[in-house]
Amino acid sequence: STLHPTSQDALHGRSAMLRCEVSDPEGVSYTWLQNGQALSHSERRYQEGGNLKFTAIDRTLDSGSFQCVATKNLTGEEEHTSEAYFNIKWLESGGVTLQSPASEAQIVSSSPVILRCNIDGHPRPTSRWYRDGLLMSEKTNNKNRTLSLPSASPDHNGVYYCCGKNTAGQVCSATNFTLNIIDKSFPRPVVKPEDLVVQKNEEAQFHCRFTAEPPPTVEWYHEKELVSNKSRVFLLSNGSLVISQVKQRNTGRYRCVAQGLRGPPVSLEAFLRIAEIEDMQARQSRVFTADSLERVSCRPPRGHPEPEVWWEHAGQRVPTTGRVYQDGLDLMFRPTKGEDSGTYTCFAQNKAGQRKHELTVTVATAPEWVQKPKDTQMEEGHSGYLHCETRATPDPEVTWYRNMQPISVEDARFKQFPNGTLRINSVEVYDGHVYSCESRTEAGRLTAQAKVFVLERLKFTPTPQSWQCLELEKGAIVQCSAKGRPAPTVRWTKDGDGEILGWMEQNGGTLHFPRVTRSDAGNYTCVASNSVQGEIRAVVQLTVAVFVVFKLKPENTTVYQGHTAVLHCQAAGDPLPIIQWKKKDKLDPDLFQMMPNGSLVISDVAPEDTGSYTCIAGNSCNIAHTTAELYAVGDTDLHSSHAPYKMIQTVGLSVGAAVAYIIVVLGLMFYCKQRRKAKRLQKGQSQDEPETECLNGGTVRQNGQATAEIQDEVALTNTAAAGSNKRHSTQEKLYFPRTNLRTIATLGKGEFGEVFLAKAKISEEEEVVLVKSLQSRDEQLHTEFRRESDMFAKLSHPNITHLLGLCRDSEPHYMVLEYTDTSDLKQYLKTSNSSDEKVKVQPFSTKQKVWVCLQVARAMEHLSSQRFVHRDLAARNCLISSKRHVKVSALGLSKDVYNSEYFHYRQAWIPLRWLPSESVFEDDFSTKSDVWSFGVLMWEVFSLGELPHVELADDKVLEGLQQGTLKLPPPQGCPSRVYKLMLHCWATSPKDRVSFSDVATALGELPSESKV
Repeated sequence: STLHPTSQDALHGRSAMLRCEVSDPEGVSYTWLQNGQALSHSERRYQEGGNLKFTAIDRTLDSGSFQCVATKNLTGEEEHTSEAYFNIKWLESGGVTLQSPASEAQIVSSSPVILRCNIDGHPRPTSRWYRDGLLMSEKTNNKNRTLSLPSASPDHNGVYYCCGKNTAGQVCSATNFTLNIIDKSFPRPVVKPEDLVVQKNEEAQFHCRFTAEPPPTVEWYHEKELVSNKSRVFLLSNGSLVISQVKQRNTGRYRCVAQGLRGPPVSLEAFLRIAEIEDMQARQSRVFTADSLERVSCRPPRGHPEPEVWWEHAGQRVPTTGRVYQDGLDLMFRPTKGEDSGTYTCFAQNKAGQRKHELTVTVATAPEWVQKPKDTQMEEGHSGYLHCETRATPDPEVTWYRNMQPISVEDARFKQFPNGTLRINSVEVYDGHVYSCESRTEAGRLTAQAKVFVLERLKFTPTPQSWQCLELEKGAIVQCSAKGRPAPTVRWTKDGDGEILGWMEQNGGTLHFPRVTRSDAGNYTCVASNSVQGEIRAVVQLTVAVFVVFKLKPENTTVYQGHTAVLHCQAAGDPLPIIQWKKKDKLDPDLFQMMPNGSLVISDVAPEDTGSYTCIAGNSCNIAHTTAELYAVGDTDLHSSHAPYKMIQTVGLSVGAAVAYIIVVLGLMFYCKQRRKAKRLQKGQSQDEPETECLNGGTVRQNGQATAEIQDEVALTNTAAAGSNKRHSTQEKLYFPRTNLRTIATLGKGEFGEVFLAKAKISEEEEVVLVKSLQSRDEQLHTEFRRESDMFAKLSHPNITHLLGLCRDSEPHYMVLEYTDTSDLKQYLKTSNSSDEKVKVQPFSTKQKVWVCLQVARAMEHLSSQRFVHRDLAARNCLISSKRHVKVSALGLSKDVYNSEYFHYRQAWIPLRWLPSESVFEDDFSTKSDVWSFGVLMWEVFSLGELPHVELADDKVLEGLQQGTLKLPPPQGCPSRVYKLMLHCWATSPKDRVSFSDVATALGELPSESKV
């Protein structure tokens, strides 16, 4: 048995299927016939098994009969099914056409008009007619789908369309028919007014004409106001409107309205505008690379009428074809060439005038070398030049770098010329570094580097002081050292060219007196010479003296209030020392009397006189001091008001002698100053030689150098005598022999002076130490130098640099500190991030970075607990060993190596990028400002030595700090907990910042490793 296909209804464009199946399908194949012919298959119509599928029925292609043929493959026997048909339903849109009369021209009023709706379908659709969107009730013929208007008139005018409907759906006509029966009594436009654009004060004419029987009346309206003849406005008999000397108030919409005998009024409108054109944007410059595809748009100005726009170059219009051409409003380069450089002008023009916009095009080429920088030897103290000359279009921009840090154009030590040459104005020893230059344009860049070798001039380091004291019967050393190229030899002579006596020892520049005698006094000359630079000389006058010693020291004294106290003090020395007393400040001569023999008399002792009194004894060679305590107690003796007559006598004599003594002292002061001035002129010494005034007006020297201790005492500062004595004893304990230092290399220069590495003899072994020299005369820097040395002397922590000693026997003073076997933390971080495998150290893991930060945090926790403030905490001021053991130090290389990390603000160099706002703008330094700096140091560690805010100039950093908008982003790979800790360190308010104890605890809880 066979399942025969059945006839069925189908919709055009929809899917359908004819089924065919035998009861035993095994070994049977199926084919289909259409109208008795083999069926062709396609994507639209195909066979699936025995069934025939249609994805979209087509009323033309799928008409006729379909028959299924089942064939047994073994026998070839065929069986044909009965025929099946599709009753395809469809509906197709068409337009509305004029069926009668034959053409629109033949339509006249009161004659019949028949319209046909050309919508067709199966089954035949019914139709409905609409005029101007409204359903019509006029007679229609659904069979012919027509609309009849038996007596058409202008009242039937309108837009006609039809809609058809059958079982396949509903559609409306694709095109409509507009019926426009002309009634001669209706006004019809003959001349329509046009929009006008005129210049100000120019005449405007609107023309408007209608035809009708009888002729229509014509009126003009401006906006909503009826126009009448008046000054500068004229209505002509032919319907035209003339406006002379057009003003802004005359602009707007004008309507020409015609009214006929019948029908509605007919209105035509036009607009009047005053011509205008806006200015174009200012001159523009563009830099293109050679052989690139470029497009530059010209933005036309707004104007009425619409401006015409075109490009010109060299007085000629840019063509619309070619390599450089105009495409619409755009100027095209396909591609750019070097000869395209020049000025291109975009013109815009209308009735109001012409505007233009100039474009300067520069086709950039990559820089080419004219002269590369090369390794150069420079003389110390002279100007030195490095050349980096390139050529390109436009002129390339050249940037110089020193040790990978850009050289600021504001740095007065350097001058950068437009041709790329760099001048070092006065070469110093620490200028010996690697310099690199970068020349760049939009098209590319060139880089090269060169090393500067500084040839040191022959000079004393430092120049020996011209006047020095030797202590009689004691051993003494006078030092003289020099540098030059090649290394100079240093020798001493006495009294001109006299030879040094055999019992005096010379060791290079060191003159050693085993035991000073009176005959050792005289003029000595230090001579430094080499084979290339000749020789230099320095004359030193040595004076032999007996240093001050106390013969009688004041004793602690207790005295009743209202009584007289006497403190005795006598000293010996040659020259004879002068004695002066102090108690915090200078003594009031009305209350205290100092006797010629050095004793201090305090009359009518009061409770406030209790305290420490210091006796200072000094001559032209040295100063000594001793302190005693005075205690004022209540008076229990009823007869205490009667002082012994002899004491009154003594006081009277003492006052008289004191007046005479003061006169002698003043005379001696004047004499000493005149004597020193004469000697300086005689020996030709420089006027800037350091000098410290002594008590008697002379100059105090110790081994030829003024010491900070003597300056402190002679200046009679406000420091309490007990504090001075304590500091003096501390400094004696920290005394470090200068002869135990052997210079290795100069690291750089800071605020105090040179910073260098030296080998120091410590406990019979040599160690590498860091030495900071005090070469400045600035009193504030002297104070800061003492503050820093006191801080490192009092701090004792494994992560803080230890002060090994002070060299204060001669100038410059030295601060000797611990050093490590590698470098500062900043250089170590940058090296670990270097691409050079020769210098790169083992990479830092996150745990190791945390460990480094934890060590610094513990150091700062100890430092702050001792009430010290570091003021310049940064990676550059920390040392790290090869085992990654970190020590907080203070290298302070602000003058050269890390000059770019300091900013000159309010006459001081400050580490701007490491400081909070209160330190920069209010000079407020505290433990909380150190916490901020520590947060930046952590950021340095995790960014491997990057400069904070490297993308911002110093003034932008200052501005951001002032506005409170400055914030460092999290470094790559930085744990979120560490970055949150940094943010706590950078809280705007100091009181909101974490303490170092909290920081150390937080870091200690993170994964870290102490052994790396």
